[in-house]
Amino acid sequence: MPTGQSVISLVLGLIFATCDEVSATDWRFYTRSEFGLYQYDAEDLSHLFKSLVRVRQKLVLRDRGTTHLVRELGKEHENVREIITSGESDCIGKKSRILGLIYCSENGVVIKRESYDPIEWDSIISDSVDDILYQVVCE
Repeated sequence: MPTGQSVISLVLGLIFATCDEVSATDWRFYTRSEFGLYQYDAEDLSHLFKSLVRVRQKLVLRDRGTTHLVRELGKEHENVREIITSGESDCIGKKSRILGLIYCSENGVVIKRESYDPIEWDSIISDSVDDILYQVVCE
């Protein structure tokens, strides 16, 4: 379990980083879906404890992903081209949770930020995008 200080540092990093600052890392492709291309930040991958990994991932949206985002979250998301997610994976329990999201435009402008107190863990579903990331960062 991360300390309160490490969670605060992560949240502050999400609040003050621009899309360009967050994007200036070692993004590595791990899968694609009808919504877009998924990458994880190999440079910022952190093994916090035996089974706990903190990882950032980025979804570079295709048109279908943007359409879905607008339908689910509203018209203010129509210029979003990338979604950067900070999260944690429990490698033993095969669970994950999201700590924050940054919605970025094509030219690197932050459209919206969301940060969360550590929320409940979600089970990782086999053959999902999260499962593929789990296999990359945990095995």
